[in-house]
Amino acid sequence: MRIAMVFAALLAVGFGQTTGDRSKLEFDVASIRVNAPRVGFHFPSNSNSAGPDLTNPGLFRCTDCTLATLIKKAFDLQNYQFSVNSSLGNNTFEVMAKLPAGASPQDFRAMLQNLLKDRFGLTYHYKDKTIRGYHLVVAKNGSKLKESKESAGSLPAASNGQHGFGQGQGQAHAHKGLVAFGGSSTFRGDHKTAGELAQLLSDQLSLPVEDQTKLPGKYDVVLNWAGNASQSGGNHAEGGGAGHGDHGGGGPAGAGGLGPKRGEESGPTLFEAVQSQLGLKLVPSDQTVAQVFVVDHAKQLPTAN
Repeated sequence: MRIAMVFAALLAVGFGQTTGDRSKLEFDVASIRVNAPRVGFHFPSNSNSAGPDLTNPGLFRCTDCTLATLIKKAFDLQNYQFSVNSSLGNNTFEVMAKLPAGASPQDFRAMLQNLLKDRFGLTYHYKDKTIRGYHLVVAKNGSKLKESKESAGSLPAASNGQHGFGQGQGQAHAHKGLVAFGGSSTFRGDHKTAGELAQLLSDQLSLPVEDQTKLPGKYDVVLNWAGNASQSGGNHAEGGGAGHGDHGGGGPAGAGGLGPKRGEESGPTLFEAVQSQLGLKLVPSDQTVAQVFVVDHAKQLPTAN
């Protein structure tokens, strides 16, 4: 089954912030067209957008995408949270939808969820599953996290990105949130709990990270690392930079040992940065609880536009 895993992270550019009940939110206009069946070997198309078109933030467009791709985008799922099965079929679709003015990234995901429920009859549930991942713990010499003051920090206000972490573009020092610039990445965020930090690390590693720090406060976090976070683990041994050897770039397990060699990137790996900069540690675990997404029912073809 061909899965067009072509979405990047949803940027908060061009979005407003709305609140309230999202169970009824809808796109202003939405069209889903089924592509003609293909035979033989072919490469998936890359002509689509992560979320609303960056040149037109009010437009969501996805070309040659599968139902599985739409589900992952709508529910903000990591690979470990969603195992695709044959019941979803192998059809691909052309999707175009117009967002109402002022819609936030959370609103966009709710609209896409509601579209899938309406057009594909999607029903689902979540369940806890024990899989390989990481425990986030306090390192031997203690936490280096800086506890937040009551007032907001001096950095510019962040847009709400996935899991509440803002995202931006450009030079790292000018933004809160997660910024990748060249071969380096920076995260800056105020008033973050240890649980929120664990979620950020989970997003970067595409594996579950369970907070076991027992740190009760909220903290101003600055974290800088080099290279591909999901490939910087190297192996399953203890120590700084330790991790699973079977996660490659956020894709399915089994990529095995594709992390950058020492010296290819300037700066610490994510694992080393967490320990040296935050006084925390990512410990590999075969007993990490993850919340996984289960499809109960979905039609392989949508209802008519």
